Amino acid sequence: MQKLPTLSEIKPLRKKLDISQKELADEMKLTQSTISRIESGTVDPPYSKVKNIFEYLEGERIARKKSKKHAKDIMTRKIISIKPTSSIRDAVELMNEHGYSQLPLLEKNDNFGSITSKKIQKIITDNPTMLGVEVSLIKELPFPEVDENWNVKDISDLLVKYSAVLVKDETHNIVGIITDADFLKLSKSF
Repeated sequence: MQKLPTLSEIKPLRKKLDISQKELADEMKLTQSTISRIESGTVDPPYSKVKNIFEYLEGERIARKKSKKHAKDIMTRKIISIKPTSSIRDAVELMNEHGYSQLPLLEKNDNFGSITSKKIQKIITDNPTMLGVEVSLIKELPFPEVDENWNVKDISDLLVKYSAVLVKDETHNIVGIITDADFLKLSKSF
């Protein structure tokens, strides 16, 4: 007979899968506070809810284990980036030249931020003289960094929130970038 997991196993399993309480709550159509109370043991949830939570978490664990593709398999190795001291005009030229809508701000393997065509469009529409300003003055959050062995499922989840993900090797050097376009190339192999 299979042993039923205990409620105290939910939180460690969720954290191991790097799923937030909010993400789990959204998947289960519950509130984040309900998930928090279930994990802390301050509420006695119905069996059906607990069963659904464990089935979802187990499904995620299996899906991630089955994922044979990793960041290093789908990343673009040639990273087109811009230095934080470069001008917005330089960023526009680089984006136009390579057909990119976002660029990381990199210098000596340090990730200083990012710049997107949408942000540039808003800035120069409001004030065209801003083209000469350094990109560091209008930079956005840095793209997240992942290990080259991260599986594509986890990276796909990040790309829902960010326009790109930077990939680091075991020596912590940035060795690649992944965007939605890389996932479109991946779909050809299925």
